[in-house]
Amino acid sequence: MTPEYIRHALLQVHGPAQLRLTGEAPSLVLVLKALREAQELPMGEARARAAQLAASGLVGTLVEMEFLAIHLRKQAVAVAVDLRAV
Repeated sequence: MTPEYIRHALLQVHGPAQLRLTGEAPSLVLVLKALREAQELPMGEARARAAQLAASGLVGTLVEMEFLAIHLRKQAVAVAVDLRAV
């Protein structure tokens, strides 16, 4: 986990990145597995993040979103990371 003050500074300097699904809707089980492995989340929080990913995507630092993308792609979940305009 990145300390919040460093995360905040990265977002201010570089702006946010968005992780979004591409292609067909993935299996919820695969998404949950990837999120839980990447971030050691409890099931309830992993479900909330999976729902957010499916709806509007997840937003964070570029490194955070690329890290999640690696775990999702290992589970054959098609995702893309885009830099967002601030």
